[in-house]
Amino acid sequence: MLKTNLYFDKIDFCKYLPQTNCGECGFSKCNTLLEQLKTNEAKPESCPYLSENMAYAFHTAVNAERIIPEMELMQLPVPAEPGLVEFNMPDRNSILLISGNSELTQLALSAVISTTAKPFYALFVDTRGNTIDMAMIYGTFTEDRIRDMIEESGMRKKIDHREMVIPGLARPLENEIMRLTGWHVNVGPVCCGELPLHFGDEWIIP
Repeated sequence: MLKTNLYFDKIDFCKYLPQTNCGECGFSKCNTLLEQLKTNEAKPESCPYLSENMAYAFHTAVNAERIIPEMELMQLPVPAEPGLVEFNMPDRNSILLISGNSELTQLALSAVISTTAKPFYALFVDTRGNTIDMAMIYGTFTEDRIRDMIEESGMRKKIDHREMVIPGLARPLENEIMRLTGWHVNVGPVCCGELPLHFGDEWIIP
């Protein structure tokens, strides 16, 4: 079975470690600790500079390939229902995640978010079922569609802030999204398995 590329190799673990090479974890370098974390031969709690939530975020991210179900590479897009999904009872201060309506994308994102009690709004834009990488190629994940979906979903009335998180692969759209919507854009990671580290201390243990 050919598997869908979920870009696990793009997770940048290194930037979330202190890079002090202090040796307090029992290893001479942070990179050595990281290699041990990836093979589960060390625990994130070994680093005294990681908070409890950040250590949990590391544990989640290094195990992302086990947490996210294995997905078969499909020849054609598999669309899911576009629109707004609420995770963990979000409130007026909760973060808004923007993604596409590929069924594979929604399954992967849902699996990752299931590991935290942190509340989210997730707005799935109609990309005709394309995953974000393909949607960027075929032009189905666009600034106009994001703007229209924000208006249709009533997000302006649901949250007090004006900030969204877009997938890392959509970085080229960042400035135009901000221009069209008037919202601040936070560019997230390429792989949704990195989201726990991206939010760090906010990745609340269930």
